[in-house]
Amino acid sequence: MINKTKNLNNVYLYLEEMQSVAHKSFWIPSIWNTIGYKDVLDQKNGEISVNPYAFIKACIDYILDGEKSGLFHENNDLSKSVIYNSLVRYSTAWDYNDDGKIESGTFLRTIILLPMLKNYGVDILYVLPVTKYSTLNQKGDIGSPYAIQNYFELDPNLHDDLLDGMVDFDIKREFAALIEACHLMGIKVVHDFIPRVTARNSDLIEKHPDWVYWIKIEHIEGFKPPEIPELGFFEECTPEKIDIIYNSCETAVHLEKFSHSPDKLNPELWERIKQMSRETGEDLLTLVELEMKITTSPAHSDWINDVQPIWTDTTFLRLFMDVTPSVQKYLKADQAPYIMFDTIKGNIFPAGIPNQGLWDIFEEVLRHDMEVYGLDGFRVDIGHTLPVPLLQHLFNVVKKIKPDAILISEDLFNSNHKKAKSSGYNIMLGSGWNIMSKISKKTLVDYLKELPSLEINIFACAETADTPRITSRNGGINLARMMGVFNYFLPNAVPYITTGFEVNEKQPLNCGLADNTNGAEIPRAFFNKIKIDWTNQYAEDMNLLLRRLYSIRKEYLGLIKPDNFTIPETPEDIIIYAYVQKQKMLVCCFNLNMDNEINVNLEKVFSGIKELRILADTHLNSIDKKLTDCIVLKPGQAIVAVKY
Repeated sequence: MINKTKNLNNVYLYLEEMQSVAHKSFWIPSIWNTIGYKDVLDQKNGEISVNPYAFIKACIDYILDGEKSGLFHENNDLSKSVIYNSLVRYSTAWDYNDDGKIESGTFLRTIILLPMLKNYGVDILYVLPVTKYSTLNQKGDIGSPYAIQNYFELDPNLHDDLLDGMVDFDIKREFAALIEACHLMGIKVVHDFIPRVTARNSDLIEKHPDWVYWIKIEHIEGFKPPEIPELGFFEECTPEKIDIIYNSCETAVHLEKFSHSPDKLNPELWERIKQMSRETGEDLLTLVELEMKITTSPAHSDWINDVQPIWTDTTFLRLFMDVTPSVQKYLKADQAPYIMFDTIKGNIFPAGIPNQGLWDIFEEVLRHDMEVYGLDGFRVDIGHTLPVPLLQHLFNVVKKIKPDAILISEDLFNSNHKKAKSSGYNIMLGSGWNIMSKISKKTLVDYLKELPSLEINIFACAETADTPRITSRNGGINLARMMGVFNYFLPNAVPYITTGFEVNEKQPLNCGLADNTNGAEIPRAFFNKIKIDWTNQYAEDMNLLLRRLYSIRKEYLGLIKPDNFTIPETPEDIIIYAYVQKQKMLVCCFNLNMDNEINVNLEKVFSGIKELRILADTHLNSIDKKLTDCIVLKPGQAIVAVKY
């Protein structure tokens, strides 16, 4: 295990040494200067120019001073947490040189954000994949971080050239230094673990070509899962549907597209191709496509008749070396290994022969990431499809290393909370992203009613890395601010900030869920080099609102309990939820109407309430203002108040 601050200390000493060296201008958004750094060299349009070495050293000084003074505390209670979701290359991407070119975010520059995140109450930093990914068949101009090429290597683009002069300090140590900085601030770090898919040309293929699925090259154009007209849109694959799926006419055509792996098709040619790749440096999969006319099968959704596009840059990993018994009768004797809705869902359709070598790799990856970097947990990508024995084994491995590890389920529906908990997860995505994609009083109230009975915490958010931004929906910034308030005080729900939400960013990371773009080719951070609009005119207002919401939540955590939660009857387009305990009351009011203001008589909503004190107001950002029994909520306005 790396020493607690060994890597961060090495970075600090190097920055200290370099701060007197001449450097190019280094421009950053002013909003990043949470620490009040005073040696600003220049400023313009929401940006400041600083000495990069001196500024980042000052950020680390702030962290070290806070840790020494007891400013930061570790939290092991998820009900008190706030999560920040970061794509490292995007969260701190910026035109640092002021030359019109965006530079990638890095591990080092993410440290700059930590003081700002701490002001929102963030104590869990959830980072999207930082592993080395493939650019073969890439989406967009830089490719998806989910096309994992090698589990044990990091994305080289996340190295910071400010550290080029450090001797024997590789990118793994840069990542470890970031995690050390987080830990000093009481922030745990969770990483995406991707056990279900891998890059189409994954490094695993050379030694284990039969660990993925292969199709004949002539079928790659337009490849997709079969449509099942006998079933509806976006249906889950369950045992009672197997007969319908395998007797559907398109399924037989689909199965014919698959091929045996190259080592089985032609062992001698396969060995020659591998040797050629090693000698020339040519991509192994590209050579297989040329010489053997087969390629790895693109991955796709496990839901039947899903309109989500296929994932052209990834392929599924074979968790079993056979198929589940219930489908064998539908297959020809010489059927090549294939991927279908059921084969993806190893949780429901486990087969008989586990791919033990692959399962062992998964365990090795988790051990490596926790022991080398000091990670505190994982979100398991498409984890709901893993075989239960595999999932439980991996969780046992993680918890043996770190008993309080954070394990996040990607499950999309609150209704699966018991299943997620029994599988070993301690937090899950849940339904909020979907409920809040089309705001209505009924759906929000129904959502609120189910929260107190959940057995596991869910993400409280109106957007994720896989959805469009809330600011892109009807209501724009007013809606985003209102939903920011809505999500900071929910029972059994952890406030969740998708990077960029704190400044009302409009460009999405991805739009795979609840898409409102109609398939438009817009820049997305998953696939394109873009930056967050940190300097927009509304950025500081949202930043201040989130800081205020955290201070309120922190003060009233003792009141914000499921048993104290109530949802009173309210006028049309108005939602009020509150926490009531004896004489204490915290009230959250929302006008869902984006066009009209609405009068609300609080005395009718809460009998006997004459006066409240405003703690937060999305339109005014005013506090300590008295709120009488009759109030007027403006379009999209949210107010948080307490009883005197």
